[in-house]
Amino acid sequence: MDLIENKIIKENNINKHEVDSTTQYICENIDKSLIIFCNPISGNKEGRKILYMMNHYISKENYRLIDYQYLVTGKKYEPIKAIFFDLVNREDNEKGKKLLKHISEKCKINKEKVLTENFWKIKVIIAGGDGTILSMIDSFVKYGIDLNFCTFGHIPLGTANDLSNSLGFSDHIDLSEGNMDDLYSILLKYYNAHFGKVDIWKIDLELDAVEGEILVNNKNGKVQLKDENGNLIKRYKRSFINYISLGYDARVGYNFDAHRTNSRCMNKCVYFIEGTKKMCCRKTITVQEFLESFTVYDSDENSVNQESFFSNNNNEILSKNSLSGSIQNQNYQDNTNNSLVINNQDHKIKFQFVSEKFLGAGHISNNKNLILKGNPCSLIFQNISNYMSGVNNIWGKGKDNLSFSFKNVNENNKQKYNNKLITMDNNQQKFDDKMLEVFTFDNGLETGLEKIIRGQAKKIYHGRGPMEIKFMKTPKYDKNDKMNRIYFNLDGEFFHIVKPISLKIELNREYCDGQLPFLIGNI
Repeated sequence: MDLIENKIIKENNINKHEVDSTTQYICENIDKSLIIFCNPISGNKEGRKILYMMNHYISKENYRLIDYQYLVTGKKYEPIKAIFFDLVNREDNEKGKKLLKHISEKCKINKEKVLTENFWKIKVIIAGGDGTILSMIDSFVKYGIDLNFCTFGHIPLGTANDLSNSLGFSDHIDLSEGNMDDLYSILLKYYNAHFGKVDIWKIDLELDAVEGEILVNNKNGKVQLKDENGNLIKRYKRSFINYISLGYDARVGYNFDAHRTNSRCMNKCVYFIEGTKKMCCRKTITVQEFLESFTVYDSDENSVNQESFFSNNNNEILSKNSLSGSIQNQNYQDNTNNSLVINNQDHKIKFQFVSEKFLGAGHISNNKNLILKGNPCSLIFQNISNYMSGVNNIWGKGKDNLSFSFKNVNENNKQKYNNKLITMDNNQQKFDDKMLEVFTFDNGLETGLEKIIRGQAKKIYHGRGPMEIKFMKTPKYDKNDKMNRIYFNLDGEFFHIVKPISLKIELNREYCDGQLPFLIGNI
């Protein structure tokens, strides 16, 4: 063992005797290896099929490892080594993370030796739905695994699988029972994929300290979301990769959760039924009714090519022009790493709009304002290019004019602002540009039609954060009061949020400086 390896082991307090023969075998073949965490209960039954096959082809003790180079079949395979773990089984999940941690330390040694990227990044494949991806990545971080030495892939087993589709893979897999050739053809795509990056964002959702709550919906009914100590969550901090949304689509998903099945086809039918019910029978509260304002703040990195909409010059501090009684003079200070820190006395407002209903209530008098037009049913923040089970490039196909009107803005400045909006309108949608696309749909019908007739979405904003939504104050909570029916979607997880105050969004720089390493397919 050379000096570099001894140094790494000593620094990380690694017991080399814990590294069994399987770990050593994978480390010696790191450029050919895939470590796969499989969710057997996601969407369809392919996850169960995969793990069932693994139990019949174990080639290393105590692990589900297939070495295709030595698999006895009539075909010649590439030398792929694939090792599988059941992420639902706690013991198996723990075993997989332990193995991954040991291998990541070997990758660190290889990087110190200035080997190529193929020898210091392990391909970690997560087989499951969109919601499985970040939950597993979060668990890796808690376990002490350095994400910089991993590159993630997504085998799509869920209902939508928008991330897999966006990264150049399919939105589902077809796997015959016991057919190793089928599985091989799937794994070969990830074996041959190239390294890339995907932006990762984080949210900070603040609720009313007394009546605020978050509800999840499942087959056992509606359950209040609680922290590890059993306390109701009043401030919810999470990461996301795909998109987040508020309104109609989140409500459809919330009711879908209670009827979710193990069939991808059946789940799509359930989505259609729930969407129709919520569109025709019990209409969802609109964006104009729950939104007070949407604000994008300035920061040094985020200033590139984004001149402020509401200043006469780039050096003007704009806290005086912020919303009276809402954002002005409020400081959001939190020293924890997971919180978005916004102090309006020190930040410029780069972009801001308010709802017509909030404006109509007389909250704003003489300020220059952009006003959200129409009565949209949802507000969507998208990072990847796919949405709603494979609908891609919604921003690029969306309506040409952004959905704003002006108040207290003279004609010259209206033209100036319109030119900026048009420039933003022409921006491209990418998953690695550290930008979000924000858009709306007018109603549930247009949301559903987007899959058939493209161009239903209305564009709101394209750019970086930090961003903040302020919610309208609602009456004292009554479960029958529709004003408290605000629904929230985070990467395919759906929530009913009661008496929210604010939602802040920014890049999650704690994870690989805001961009996770991912395998990119044929795009």
